[in-house]
Formats: sequence, C-alpha cells, structure tokens
Amino acid sequence: MRKRKKPPAAARRARSTHGRQRQHLIDACISALHIHGPSRTTVEKVVAIADMSPGIVRFYFDSKAAMLVASLQFLSDEFEERVLVPVARLQNTPVAALELMVDLYLDPEIASARKVSVWYSFWGEASSRQEYYDICGQKDERFAALVRVLIERLIVETGQPQLDPDGIALGLIGVLEMLWQGFAFQTEASIDRAAARHRCMAYLRSIFPGQFALSRAAASESGGPGGDGAADEGSSDLPAWSYANTRLHALERDALYRGSWQFAGHGASLAGAGQYLAFDACAERALVLRDDRGGLRAFRNSCPAQPHMLVGEGTGSFGRAGIECRLHGLRFALGNAEGLHPLETAVTAGLVFVRAGGAAPGAAPAESWAAELGSGVLTPLETAPAAEVAADWKLVVEQILDYTMRDEPEAAVAGRRPWSAARYRTLVPGPAGPPRRLVFMPPNQFAEIRPDGVTLLRVVPLEAGRCRLLRFDYTTLEPPRRGAAAAYLARRLAPAPDRRWLDLVESLQRGLIAYGYKGSRHGAPAPVAAEFRRWLKTRIDALALGKPPADWR
Repeated sequence: MRKRKKPPAAARRARSTHGRQRQHLIDACISALHIHGPSRTTVEKVVAIADMSPGIVRFYFDSKAAMLVASLQFLSDEFEERVLVPVARLQNTPVAALELMVDLYLDPEIASARKVSVWYSFWGEASSRQEYYDICGQKDERFAALVRVLIERLIVETGQPQLDPDGIALGLIGVLEMLWQGFAFQTEASIDRAAARHRCMAYLRSIFPGQFALSRAAASESGGPGGDGAADEGSSDLPAWSYANTRLHALERDALYRGSWQFAGHGASLAGAGQYLAFDACAERALVLRDDRGGLRAFRNSCPAQPHMLVGEGTGSFGRAGIECRLHGLRFALGNAEGLHPLETAVTAGLVFVRAGGAAPGAAPAESWAAELGSGVLTPLETAPAAEVAADWKLVVEQILDYTMRDEPEAAVAGRRPWSAARYRTLVPGPAGPPRRLVFMPPNQFAEIRPDGVTLLRVVPLEAGRCRLLRFDYTTLEPPRRGAAAAYLARRLAPAPDRRWLDLVESLQRGLIAYGYKGSRHGAPAPVAAEFRRWLKTRIDALALGKPPADWR
C-alpha cells in the first residue's frame, strides 16, 4: 500500500492562511449582524469592519447569504462544542452538570452581547427565520433534551417523584433565555454576570434545596457568608469541571501565575558570561543568563519577530557573542538584550527565582526559610527526571499537601525502617529521623527543608488536566556524595511523591472527569490543604463570574 505524501509546507501554510482569513470575515460578519441585523448587513459593511477588499468575499463565500449562514453555523458549532459536549460528559452527576451548564451558558465567550444579538436577529426576522431553524433547530432540541435528562436524574436522586421534569426544565431554559435577551440590549461593561448566575442558581435551589451551594463570590454579592441560607459554605472542594477546563486553565496561568516567583535553578549552572537556563515559568517561557558584567538577567524566551523559542528548555551557553535567533538573523547583546521582554529575577542562597511581573514588589519565597539551612553552601545534586502527570496541576498540589502534611509521624516511619534511620543519623547528626519542615509557596511550589539540605518541587501546568512535576535536590553536606545519600534516606523516612503516588493522582483525575465520581472524605484534610482549596475556590469562582477579588494574588 502506497503511503500518501504529505502536502508541501507551502500548501499547508496556504490552507492555514485561508482558514484564518475566512474566520476573520465570519467574525466581522457577526459584528455587522450585531450592529445592523441580517436584512441591513451588506458585504460592504462586513469588509469595512474586517478591513479587507470587497472582492475577497467572493473567494470564500458564493454570496452574502452564504456568509450570513456561515456566521450562524459558526455560533451553533461553538455552542455545541463549548456547552453541550462538556455538560453531556457529566450526565451521571446532574448537580455538577447543571452548575457547569449555567456557567458556560452565561460565559462571556458564548453569551457576549455581540453574539447573543446575532442569535435573536436571525430568530426575530421573518426573512431569516428558516435559516435559523435549519441550522439551530436540532441544537435547540438537543439542549432541551439534555436539560430534561439532568433534571429528571436529579429528581430521582433527591427522591421527589411529585416534581414535573418537563416543567422544571422549561422553567430553567426560560430563565436562561430571558437573561440572554437582556444581554442582547446591553454593553459588555453593563452586564452583571454574577447577578445572572445567582438568579439561575436561586431558581434551582428553590426546587432542590441543599443541592446547589452558593459560591463565596455570589454569597458576598447577596450580603453575607450565609447568602440565602441554602448554601454549604463549609465545603472547600472545587467543582469537577475545574480540573479539565481549557478556558479556566488559560485564565489561571495568567491570573494566578503572572505575579508569582517561580524557581529556575541554581546559580552554579550560570557561572560564566553567556551561560543560560531556559524553563517554563508557567506564565512565561523564561530565559535566565549571566551577562558580560557578571549579573543575572531574565527575559521572555521568545523571538520578538515571531513567538517561537530562542532556545530549548535546559542549560547551555551563548558565549560572549550574545543571544541569536537564527531563523530571523537577529542578535541580542548580553549587556542589554534590547528588544527582548525583561522578567524579574531574585537570588537567595544561590537559588534563582523568576517572575513575569504584574505584582507588587516582593522578596523571593526562599527568603522566608533560607536562614534555616544554616551557613552551609547549597550544592546541586543530580536532578531527577521530570514526571509527566495526566492530572490537573490543582489536583496534584492538593494531593501533595494532603499526603505530606498528615502522614504518619516520622518516628513511626523510622521505627519500621531502623537501618535507614540509623544510617541517616551517622550522616547528619541529630534525631533519628529527618526533622523536616515543608513550606508551601502558592500556587504551585514546595520546599522541604532538612538538616542535610533542601528539596524543591514545582508543579508546572501544561494544559487542562495535565501537568509536569519537577524535583530539585540540594545539599549542605560535604562531600556532595554524602549529601546524595542523606537525601535518599530522607525520602525513605518522610513522605515523598513517587510513581505509585502519581498513578493514584491520575486515577483520581479520571474518576472526577471521565466518570463524574465524588469522594466522601475520611477525616479532615490537612489544614494547609483545606486552606489552599478555599484560597483557590474563591479565585475560580471569581474567574467564572468575571469579577476577581481585590486581593487577587
């Protein structure tokens, strides 16, 4: 069987350009429909918004009518992909599914004044009503059927057979439709999405008391921590959808990470001029280097001509020639690197931290615990390989906090591993086990401080539902081989994430997302884990409602 040849790069680029220009015209058409309605939207008005020539429309659409239909089809497909599909995945958990459905239905990406007005302009004008039914009729029917299934399942779960699922589903759809109609006649700045969500959830709570908790952000809107009395404010658990939501993931990287210090590595790897370290700083791709005057500087690891990495992740050396982009023939001197976006750096105990900025000035997180390492110099040990984890970064952080903060007492572990405890004592004078202190550096880093040195963990978000776990070990002991042995023994005598633990976290992720399971806690979580969940929940609530709190970071 002959293999199909891949199309040449030029053809692939042409198809990509074709798709982008067609989508650009559709976006402009949606804007024109929002302003003028279907009957008064013309090709001239669309291309004026798109800043394109009138003749190019013929290249993508046979007629004005075809362009209008394509715009409505785009909105219908977007609703299917962004609302119906993720909600349908949670059918086995109707409360979570209905909460997600309300959040997505009122999401500014779906329910902007611009897009909502297009839905209603097609539906309201007699001349275009048939196109609406042809394109959106089946979508509307699927949405209504999905709402009814969720309501019916919730009636069964709550043991209320006297309730009418058709009437309740119709009522919820009516609430959502009325809110959309209100959006169509407002500007984006005047839409109160928090109030709109509160109305939907109040309707559901009035029928199913105790099933839909009032979020913290909504509770403050309604005048107090108790809200209307139906909410369970004691729960700090995050909704399952938040562990696999693409839009939330993008918001988190920007809103939670941009102002946080992220650990880059040890200054020993940047000893000479031109030596560099490139890594994922969560909100940025970062490049840290030693300049020609001996100072440490950090920049965005991105070519200013096009957003590709200047160098791959890891360490290396530019020499004194400076940073070079071979693709565009650009060169940036070590001394000023004019043209590259600068990032902030901080060094404590030889450890280098970087942040993207956008936050109030503050010390690097290591300054709060570096003094506990004593006067010894930190020497890097062999870096453990990165672990790719098929679980969301939030779930990994939660589980590390729970796992490491409420494990068995160290003396009990040492009693079962007497050889490890005795050997550790010969390497590090002191008690039988490693008297450690775990420091959490929100939102995603940990430092385990011990008499033999420090271990740093970084949980790097890669995409919704997937992250990378990095581990860095440093010792204060001489020679470093002695420190490596002590670090190994410390891992045996204190909780430390291993492959079996990572398998458990990945299984938790699948249970939450693929099957919609909910756990019932056995015993209280570690206080720091509970506090992290509360801290994160207020921010996720605010992101979903579009109103970040004043103390955002």
